[in-house]
Amino acid sequence: MVLTTGALGGGVWLWLDRTVAPRGEATEILIPHGSSARAIGQILNEAGLDIAPDTFALATRVLRVAHRLQAGVYAIPGESSFLQVVRQVTRGDALQEPITFIEGWTFAQMLAALHSHPHVRATLPADPAQASAQLASALGYPGSAIEGWLYPDTYFFYRGQTDVAILTRAFRLQQRILQEAWARRSEAVAVRTPQEALILASIIEKETQHGPDRGRVSAVFHNRLGIGMRLQSDPTTIYGLGSRFDGNLKRDHLRDDSPYNTYRWGGLPPGPIANPGRAAILAAVTPAPTKALYFVAQGNGRSYFSETLDRHNWAVNYFQRRVGPPPPEEG
Repeated sequence: MVLTTGALGGGVWLWLDRTVAPRGEATEILIPHGSSARAIGQILNEAGLDIAPDTFALATRVLRVAHRLQAGVYAIPGESSFLQVVRQVTRGDALQEPITFIEGWTFAQMLAALHSHPHVRATLPADPAQASAQLASALGYPGSAIEGWLYPDTYFFYRGQTDVAILTRAFRLQQRILQEAWARRSEAVAVRTPQEALILASIIEKETQHGPDRGRVSAVFHNRLGIGMRLQSDPTTIYGLGSRFDGNLKRDHLRDDSPYNTYRWGGLPPGPIANPGRAAILAAVTPAPTKALYFVAQGNGRSYFSETLDRHNWAVNYFQRRVGPPPPEEG
């Protein structure tokens, strides 16, 4: 939209072009949602700009932009003209802030990041379970938990935007990425629905951050699902323990009756355990061509893969317990 003054007299044009902002640093102002043109003029005036509230309201009506003024936090540059201020507020050229959600973060971690950000308006409960259920309802998601359905990325938002507004963008983006990945799925995948693919992707995200290993980790789980073997994934079991997990996974934990304990129960857990990124989602539906059924962390960010339990135990002894000679190179 372009503000035109061609139909206005030269004197009016000069008046609109006059400097109203003080020299020096930008003047920061906050325009709340639902503010009238006169109220905005009052805010500008109180911030030190040479603008009378009634004059601002009249000018926006004459310019036919009163209905296009937008809420937000604005930095009015020093020595801005009256017309430049009107244009800035009409365009919604407000200050933006970034917030970053890391791949593999849980909903609780995302919520904590939002509520600790000084420029996010918190509307969801502080309790993650309550907030998750409320957000799922607001988004029309049929489940009671939104875990897994929020795409981890950096989002820019206008100051004062709500937590729900930011998470809505993450939800819609995750839906699109999952749909695109599902359309590219391999024929022999063991997951039957996009929801199952998202669950598996969340496990892959927590199991490895090494890009070349994602497809092979995916293959291990697909191979296990295909023969009815339990996934035996530490991250799923830890997720099920919740606050009971103190950083040390114990033998007793592997007997816990949580539905997320994949040492005790077969198949996939009932839902995602984190919010996976694009690479993990794609790996979940395009597993690497390997018959491996086991993998163990080598301690350098990579994993060692084995087709047999004997080879796996050998690798565990060497990489985890520092016992015995190194296992053979993977073929």
